[in-house]
Amino acid sequence: MRMERGTLAWTAVLATMLAGFLGAAGFLFVQLLDIPENTRPRPPIGPPPSFPVIEGAATGPRAAATPVRTEDDLEQVCESWYYPAAPRYRGEAPHPILISARERLDRSDRSSRTLNAPAYGKNAKRKAWAPKPAQAQLVACLDLIGAGPKLRSCTVDDPDPQTLPLREGRYRLTVYEVATHKRVAETNLTGKDRSCPFVAVTGPKRELYSAVDDDQLYTALRKRVEG
Repeated sequence: MRMERGTLAWTAVLATMLAGFLGAAGFLFVQLLDIPENTRPRPPIGPPPSFPVIEGAATGPRAAATPVRTEDDLEQVCESWYYPAAPRYRGEAPHPILISARERLDRSDRSSRTLNAPAYGKNAKRKAWAPKPAQAQLVACLDLIGAGPKLRSCTVDDPDPQTLPLREGRYRLTVYEVATHKRVAETNLTGKDRSCPFVAVTGPKRELYSAVDDDQLYTALRKRVEG
């Protein structure tokens, strides 16, 4: 097959340009491979933890570099943090306490609980049951650790109309010193409150648990708080 002279000329030009491009690409590829190790881009470093560690092993209790300011800070005691600047658990009672509860097996969020009768009644040591966060010497961590048999069915309207089983809630109550994370006391409790809630907080497990009532907590903590 014959090709015109002009066609042959353009073919030669295109071949030359293609060879030049491939040569340049190859050169860039080699240059990228030859970047010295200490000059290659590094992945970004993540943000510092919310509670900087100043001592202690990474797998054990960790000391916060900041003082206690809020109830949220105190709830971190249940997550193995402690505050060296906090008042120590010693001397005469009362010993101010915060109660932090985790009442689901499928959720990790916690909430503070206040025992209304001792905290706002005629109790002479009521301030110890609802202290300012910076004055707390103790934190009581109430954690749901298991579920027993079904007790009843509960019909709830929020978040959606539905019927959920109420099972026996089994809890561990652990008391820590805020300043050192020293474990002061520990006991197991079975929730006596079998009432159905008006609002259901659930997770993947579509079930409810009997709650530890205020009287149970007061009985378990009174000696440590009031002496």
